[in-house]
Amino acid sequence: MIHKTGCLGLLLGCWIGLPVSAQTLTNQSITGKYFFRQVSLGTDGSGNLTDARSVLGTITFNGAGSFSWTGQEVIGGGAAAPQSGSGKYAVDPGGFVTMDSPLRAGDTENARWGPEALVGSSTESTDNTFDLLVAVPAPASAPGFSGSYWTASLEFPGGSAASARTAIFELTTGTAGTLATIGVTGHAANLTSGTPFTQQVSGATYTMGSDGTGTFSFGAANTANLLSGGKTLYVSADGNVMLGGSTAAGSHDMVIGVKALTGATQATWNATYWSAGLRMDASDASAAVGYAGSALARGLGNLTWSKRLKALGEGALDFTAVNQYNLNADGSGSLPLMKTSLGAGGKAFVSASIDPNDPGAFELDFGVQTASLSGSGVFVNPLGVLNAASSAPPGNPISPGEFLALYGTGLAKSTLKAAPPYPVGGLNGVTVLINGKSAPLYFVSSGQINCLVPYATQGPTATIVVQNGTVSSNTVTVPVAATSPGVFSADETGAGVGAILHANFSPVTAANPAQAGETVLVYLTGMGTVNPVVADGTAASGLDYSNSQPEVLVGGLSGTVAYSGLAPGFPGLYQINVTLPAFPPGSGTSLPLAISTANAFHDQVEIPINQ
Repeated sequence: MIHKTGCLGLLLGCWIGLPVSAQTLTNQSITGKYFFRQVSLGTDGSGNLTDARSVLGTITFNGAGSFSWTGQEVIGGGAAAPQSGSGKYAVDPGGFVTMDSPLRAGDTENARWGPEALVGSSTESTDNTFDLLVAVPAPASAPGFSGSYWTASLEFPGGSAASARTAIFELTTGTAGTLATIGVTGHAANLTSGTPFTQQVSGATYTMGSDGTGTFSFGAANTANLLSGGKTLYVSADGNVMLGGSTAAGSHDMVIGVKALTGATQATWNATYWSAGLRMDASDASAAVGYAGSALARGLGNLTWSKRLKALGEGALDFTAVNQYNLNADGSGSLPLMKTSLGAGGKAFVSASIDPNDPGAFELDFGVQTASLSGSGVFVNPLGVLNAASSAPPGNPISPGEFLALYGTGLAKSTLKAAPPYPVGGLNGVTVLINGKSAPLYFVSSGQINCLVPYATQGPTATIVVQNGTVSSNTVTVPVAATSPGVFSADETGAGVGAILHANFSPVTAANPAQAGETVLVYLTGMGTVNPVVADGTAASGLDYSNSQPEVLVGGLSGTVAYSGLAPGFPGLYQINVTLPAFPPGSGTSLPLAISTANAFHDQVEIPINQ
């Protein structure tokens, strides 16, 4: 069954604007001294932790693509040893960074830079290692370190997963280098079978020097405690981020804190963030993950994620998802299976995996706001190339045939919309070139363009240039993948109820839910090339199958895909006909619907069902 009419309404209004305001970035954006911590977990083919490494120290960027570092390195259960090194880095206009790994020669960090920190992970390396790197600008003078910091920790004592632990807590400075009694909530693989609990830590102290370096003392090191021992402390130049870890023998930990805020509401979380994380599952040796990505919050109670994941045995994977959050007035809160905290000014957040339903998971995530970008003349925001259906934040790749939304300034002299077939040679004097090939245009305006990616586009990256009359924009480079699925949503945000129809073409809604065993029609974009081939900008007239065959998961259960390809009548719109699985009693009235392909996993929408 193919829905041939009404598809245009699924697209209208699906794109949201991005604010623009500051210059684009270069290697000079990262200059000077940073404090850094990197933890890397090496595993065997089965995922057993066999080669833990960590380094803590300073890294100095020269603003021209080179850096040097010095610090204390710990390997396995050994003692810390002084180490130093150098490497190369490169910053693109949006803040995407590639840099040599300080810990593992030959590995490259897939990193991102924002004013608060540099974060990254070696997602593109082919070895069985998973890491998290965080670097914060060092202060030029004595930093402000006082008040409260929401802090999360991840630790692998002795370089082993057997005592892995993660925690979240509030650190509050007192007088004469003291810390207020700390309520530490977390869990450990060797305690209470991984079930979360809370411990009180009293008598903790700290020191802070004029250069932003200091120490914490949480008592004698003890694997019966969620937080213990001595740790090196670094404070960022603006005092908003605290970073640290231990250099004791066999210590592989990371501690990250964000300055606490007051008066937070759900609406306080409203920005785009770079993020990175590291996860090891003590109950599933094969579930090691490192990631670098981004998160989009618009004050609506959910985060939209775009992650480049490296998972054991699977290689790199593009992952998009939506997670609901809850914030308390002090910035602390929760995400699914995690505790989280948003820092002062909404500039950074930190999260840790702490939930009784996931006792084996040990994960630390850190996010910082992206830089605000702008340019003169015809300007495409390097962070403003988004999937038109999902609005997945920056870093999500584009794919052949995908509907894109481009944001910037001066993009067109006036607003104009085209009817199918979409013009390839230009619209209203505007041309979009993707890898030098003209893209079909649906909509142009001064701040936004909606276009299709030419089917011939190949990666690993593509360049995008907008021409408005005789003036060309800056060049934006984006990753390319075979697919980048994004399901349209009923509320046009990329989240909530998906754009899904019954066989009679009526919408699936809470009032008109789907049934187990029913075949429904899911509308999306980003499913890549098709067979038979269609010309750029034209609609399919019959069955045009996706070359990348998807799996559709509803509530984690596989549906049966009857058709995956283009929806006739509307260029760039794909359709999946899927027969829903049987749902166990108590599944609920709305279940997540995810699309999985060979290179991507998309999990942003829900489908109402009738139990």
